[in-house]
Amino acid sequence: MKFRAIQICLVLIVATGAVGARPASRIDGLRSQKVERTVAADPSVMVSICVMAGSISVHGWDKNEVSARSSDAAQIELRQKEGAAQSGKAMKVEVFVVDKSDEERIKSNCQASSELELFVPRAASVHVQTRDGDINISDIAVAVAGTQNGDISIERVSQAVEVGSVGGSVSIKDSTGRASVTTIGGGIEVVNLRPSATADGFEAVSVSGDLNLERVSHSKFNARTVTGDVYLTGPLAARGRYGFKTMSGDITLTLPGDSSFNLSAKVSRNGEIISDFPLTLIPDAIPPSAPTPPAPAVSSVPPKSPAPAPAAKLQASPIVVKAAPRMTKVIVTAPVTVAAHTLRRVNAVCGAGDASIQVASFSGTLHLLKK
Repeated sequence: MKFRAIQICLVLIVATGAVGARPASRIDGLRSQKVERTVAADPSVMVSICVMAGSISVHGWDKNEVSARSSDAAQIELRQKEGAAQSGKAMKVEVFVVDKSDEERIKSNCQASSELELFVPRAASVHVQTRDGDINISDIAVAVAGTQNGDISIERVSQAVEVGSVGGSVSIKDSTGRASVTTIGGGIEVVNLRPSATADGFEAVSVSGDLNLERVSHSKFNARTVTGDVYLTGPLAARGRYGFKTMSGDITLTLPGDSSFNLSAKVSRNGEIISDFPLTLIPDAIPPSAPTPPAPAVSSVPPKSPAPAPAAKLQASPIVVKAAPRMTKVIVTAPVTVAAHTLRRVNAVCGAGDASIQVASFSGTLHLLKK
């Protein structure tokens, strides 16, 4: 699932780029009637839609039917694929949109230019592709969507979300299940997203946009952006594993005051880690000590007092940058700024270290804020 959203976007660019723009006069002449088609479907039917241009809206409803409507399409066909269930209801449906003139009918899919509204059973899985247009999906089980020049909005999806946009933003709200989101030229907003199973993971990738993530409860969490900021607000999942990465942007984590986590951060030499939380900084692992040498021969000369060993070899407990002489540990109290001009990696723990946070920022600041 990791790279599928990106593949959707790239397929849209390649597959539709060769089609080219169709004459405006021809398209306008075809938009003269309202078309609607309905077919009986299994509750968990799989529905696919592909158009060249036009916004698509998908809604879940309580009927075991698939219904497609358009006010500007010349024709809509609901093609049943691979037979039907024992009940006679469709298991797979392809929504085929046709533009036609008096002389010719286009028989290839993904070439129509139409606005579509689709109603499907709430347990349905829907795959949507359009080159130029927005996609809105709500109240279904699985949403897979890609658009080249448009925004994607997902609400109340119950099992899985896999979406990608080349030239627009993505919004996911009040949904459950695994989720993978990719944008190449837009931001990502996720609000109130929860796993439906322990194995469900969350991944958000943006090439040039901000990631605004609020109340994402997945314990497997990965957020990356090339030129943008990352914002996470909400509690950490118990024993969650969080990964954040940005090439040129800040990472801001706004967490409850009782949060407990291990932090492993890689920052630039001029970067900073600014924390409202008390952090115990942990040094890199100390290499094992050399084998104990054999006891020296007995001598009548009194032995000299041994020279004190370097501090780094005397202690294995956590240390911090501002430790006083002979102190083995310092708790950094809020707020604190850890300068990284001489430190490429920072390892620290807050509380019992229940969750794991890994951060990489090559040109930015890590903010750990108390909510």
